[in-house]
Amino acid sequence: MIPKNTGGRATCAYNVPVMLKAFGTAFGLTFIAELGDKTQIAILTLSARYGWLPVFLGATLAFVILDGLAVTVGAVLAKFVPADVIRGVSAAIFIVFGLLSFRPMKEEAEGAPKSSRNPFLTAFFYIALMELGDKTHLALLVLTSRFKMPLWIFLGGTLALVLSSFIG
Repeated sequence: MIPKNTGGRATCAYNVPVMLKAFGTAFGLTFIAELGDKTQIAILTLSARYGWLPVFLGATLAFVILDGLAVTVGAVLAKFVPADVIRGVSAAIFIVFGLLSFRPMKEEAEGAPKSSRNPFLTAFFYIALMELGDKTHLALLVLTSRFKMPLWIFLGGTLALVLSSFIG
């Protein structure tokens, strides 16, 4: 934080309440959206197969990369696209995601053989592909364009994803 000289009283260049609101909104929205999500179930399944630590670390890396991508795109869009357009397009995409969630999921065969692949890389690629374009990343993109505080949106969203995966 860079202090400003305001005639004897020190203030901060950053608006701390807005930073906390951005972080809290990203954390709360992402955490609630991920509870019981397909990603949490996939992490549980992979952990049962490979052990929790390599799966947790692989998933965390996937979350960091995808959240960073979502926040970066949100920051760029906020500079070039009007907020009303971002809200309208994101609302339409959320509706499409909601409708697509009614599709039946394919289940893995019982007693599938345990893979000899690297558990960290398996978890990383599996979670990254599952989360690419997920509703939580779209939400982080929109929140970044709204608050214009990408670091705090990134930290809140990533912490929520990691925490929901760990407690799941």
